[in-house]
Amino acid sequence: MDRPIAYDKLAREDRFVRMRARDVAELKVEQRLPPFPDLASHESIRERVHGIMVGELQAMEGAGRTVYDFPDAPWEFTMDMARQVWDESRHVETYLGLLEHLGGRVGEFPESTILWRCACAEDAAARVAGVNRGLEGLACDVFNQLIHIAQKIGDPIIEKSVDYVLADEITHVRMGSRWLNELTRGDPERRRKAIEFQETIDERFNLGVPISIAKQARKLGGFTDEEIERLVKSTQRSQVY
Repeated sequence: MDRPIAYDKLAREDRFVRMRARDVAELKVEQRLPPFPDLASHESIRERVHGIMVGELQAMEGAGRTVYDFPDAPWEFTMDMARQVWDESRHVETYLGLLEHLGGRVGEFPESTILWRCACAEDAAARVAGVNRGLEGLACDVFNQLIHIAQKIGDPIIEKSVDYVLADEITHVRMGSRWLNELTRGDPERRRKAIEFQETIDERFNLGVPISIAKQARKLGGFTDEEIERLVKSTQRSQVY
C-alpha cells in the first residue's frame, strides 16, 4: 500500500465528482453564485451537508491511514485512531440520511479533497494536531453553526443529528490534544512543528465562510483559553470563520 496514497487514487463510485475547491469557487463566481454555501436557502444547506458528508468520508479514510502509517505508535494511540474510523463511518451514514432528508443525492455537488491533503502529514504528532485539532476543531465550529440554523428554521432532524455527531467530534479533538502532548513529550521542536502544521490548517480553509468559534466545544476538546482567544482574534483578521 502506498504511503501516503494520492488523493486522486481514493476509491469512489462513479456518482462522485471530484474537483479542487478553488476551481469550484471560481466556476460559481463566473455564474454569479455565492462561491461557498451561505446557508441562506434550502439548496445552500443541502450543499453544506453534502460537503460535510464527503469530509466525513475522507476523515474515515484519514484515520484508517493513520492506523496503518504508524505501526510503532503506542497501542492506545492506534486504538483511538481505530475508534475514530468507526465514528467517522457512522457520521457518513448520518449525513447520507440528512442528504436524503433534504432531497439531495450523492454527487449533486463536487467533492473537494482538501481534507485528505491535510491528513497526509508524515509525523504522527503533526497529523493529530492538523486533523484532530485543526480540522475536527473547525468541524465543531461548523456543526455548532448548523445546529443553530436548524433551530432557527425549525428542523429537529438536522438539529438532533448534527448534535449527535458533534459529541463525537469533541471526543476526536480531545484525542488530538492528548496525543499531541503525549507524542511530543520531551521534544519541544517536534511539538513546535506539529503546532505550526495545525495553524496552517486554518490558512488552507480560508474560504470566506462566516463561522464563529464554538468556544465551549473547543474547551471540551482540550483547547486552552489562550488558544481559543488566538482563534477568536484570527477571525477578526481573516474570513476563514
